[in-house]
Amino acid sequence: MVTLHYLKQSCSHRIVWLLEALSLDYELKIYDRDPQTLMAPAELKAQHPLGKAPVLQDGDLVLAEGNAIIQHLLDRYDDENRFTPAHKTGAYSNYVYWLAVSASMFSANFLALLSTRSDLGDFAQYATAQTPLFFNHVEQTLEGKQWIVGEQLTGADFALSFPLQWGMKYVDEADYPNIVRYLAQIENHPAYVKANEKTAGELDLSKF
Repeated sequence: MVTLHYLKQSCSHRIVWLLEALSLDYELKIYDRDPQTLMAPAELKAQHPLGKAPVLQDGDLVLAEGNAIIQHLLDRYDDENRFTPAHKTGAYSNYVYWLAVSASMFSANFLALLSTRSDLGDFAQYATAQTPLFFNHVEQTLEGKQWIVGEQLTGADFALSFPLQWGMKYVDEADYPNIVRYLAQIENHPAYVKANEKTAGELDLSKF
C-alpha cells in the first residue's frame, strides 16, 4: 500500500498529481502547517529523519525528496512508460536534466524568499537574480513545445510544476507567456484537478 504524507501548500501537491495520473490506489495523510512558524508540524517530521514533506511509504520503503519519489513511482508503476522517454535517447537525457533543474529552482526560490525577509547586503543582487535566471531558461525551452521535453508529459513536468508555481511570486508573469500557458495546462490536467479534489483545496502559495 502506498501512503503519501502531504503538507498543505507545499511541493507535496505535485506527488498527488502524479499518483492520480498513474491511477494508483493510495492513502493520503494531510498535515496542516504550524500556524506560528508555517513549517511542518512535529507529526510530519516524525515520519522521516529530514523532517520535510512529502514523505512516501511504499510497503517497507520510506522516501523523502520529491524527485526521488517521482522517479520511484515511475520506475515501479509506470509500466507503459507513459511519463518517461525511452532510455538512451536525447529526450531521456533532457528529462534527467530537467529533473535536476527543478531541484535547483528550489534553491533559487528560497534565495528570493530570504531576500524579501532579510537584508542580504551585497548578496541581495545575486539572490534576487536567480529565479529570473531559471525562468528565462524555462521560458525559452518551452517555445514551440507542449511540455518541457517535447510532446510527451514526463516526470520532469511533475517535478517542475511546484518550483514554477512558487517562483511566480518573484517574477513578472507578463515576461513569461510560455510559462503562464504551461502552468495553466498543468493546473487544468484532469489528474491535477483530481489532486485538488483529493486534497480538498487548490495549491495556494500566497502566504508561503
